Amino acid sequence: MATKRARRGRRRRGNGKPKRAPRREPLPPGPTGLHHIPDHLLELVLLHVGSSLALLRAAFTCKRWRRIVSAAAFLARFRSLHAAHMPGHYHVVDPSFKEPPPDGSSNHVYVPDPSTADAIDRRRLALDFLPEGDRSLPWELGDSRGGLLLLYRRNIVWHRMAYRTWYSELHFSDMVVCDPLTRTYQTILCSDEAGSRLFLGVFLLDGVAVDESGGGFIAMSNFRVLAVGYESHDFEDGRGTPRASVFSSGSEGGWQSAAENVVSIPEYASMSFAGRARSSLYWRMEREVVVLALDETTLEFSLVEFPCTVVGMPDESSAFRVIGGHDGALRVVRVMVNNDLTVFAQFRGSGEWVAEKLVRLPEATCGQPGREETYFQRPAKIVSASTRYILVTPQEETWIVSVDLETLEVERAHERNRYAGAAYPFELPWPPALQACRAADRRCSR
Repeated sequence: MATKRARRGRRRRGNGKPKRAPRREPLPPGPTGLHHIPDHLLELVLLHVGSSLALLRAAFTCKRWRRIVSAAAFLARFRSLHAAHMPGHYHVVDPSFKEPPPDGSSNHVYVPDPSTADAIDRRRLALDFLPEGDRSLPWELGDSRGGLLLLYRRNIVWHRMAYRTWYSELHFSDMVVCDPLTRTYQTILCSDEAGSRLFLGVFLLDGVAVDESGGGFIAMSNFRVLAVGYESHDFEDGRGTPRASVFSSGSEGGWQSAAENVVSIPEYASMSFAGRARSSLYWRMEREVVVLALDETTLEFSLVEFPCTVVGMPDESSAFRVIGGHDGALRVVRVMVNNDLTVFAQFRGSGEWVAEKLVRLPEATCGQPGREETYFQRPAKIVSASTRYILVTPQEETWIVSVDLETLEVERAHERNRYAGAAYPFELPWPPALQACRAADRRCSR
């Protein structure tokens, strides 16, 4: 009885009504679409787009995406994370090659990459718009950077020695920098100082101007040309000193001599350009175990020692190339005596060299069209080397095959195997259409 009274008392004290939960304020509506993503998160997403071509397509999605993508700071970060989009290479044509290049040029031909063969019409990249000048001195490809090409003319100067013997020297002549996409060019008269030196090479560098993020860039209005030559010592037989001169574009540009740092090297005839990596240029010197290097930033020369297993014997200059990589590693491609094509790598922060990749050329080329049993009796020669592929040929005959550095596959069918000369990558620049869209967006918002 007492228990029932207690229950009735509790019910009366609670007025017989169940307690209600406290009232809560409604939550603000959350993001429901892609346009609600903050700019800083959208930037992170766009930074992981696979290529510059895909980024360009993403930029045409809307005004907001174009604003983010075309910002100088964003583009600087994107370029540091991704390789440039290279639709193909310009190949130097060997003068002894029987088949002329399809675009009618005498020294160079554009060869598209199979994966991007339809990205751009190769006829648009013909260099038939360059000034003719002296027909006896045709334009020769010297270098490429971004979407620009550097071509030059060189004079052969003959000298008569005793007993009716002659020797020749190669000297700089005038040069031209061109943009194949816009078919524009700028001619450059070689300075008397650079033109009087023996020829070691000409190279394109980024311009001196900087963008909003503080990074340098290259364009027809902002580039530099590096001319590298050699001066013989008057009192030391067979030795000399490398010299560098730099041409800067713009109204206040012109030729200037680089700061001198004396490095003694063998005679010019024993040197060959070995490649470019880590913002440095390299030359292999026969009968020498060291390699000549030129820092593109400081423009200082130095002699670099490579391990013998990496650089090879002093007389193996045709079987040695220096290449770079987007991971910052320094790589050397070498054909061993047994015709093993080996890629050695030295990663940043490490002084050790490691054998990264290997292709046994005699076995890998079996079954390729035109392969003869007499090939590869001697170490093969490297025709051209890049971060994507290596062109090699046996010494017995010019029979070029490509080695893909990613898959290590060897093939003969590609068009690039028809040109026994150096290859220069052609990169698609950030299209002017992107900046044009930004300008149109600003006009419409006014």
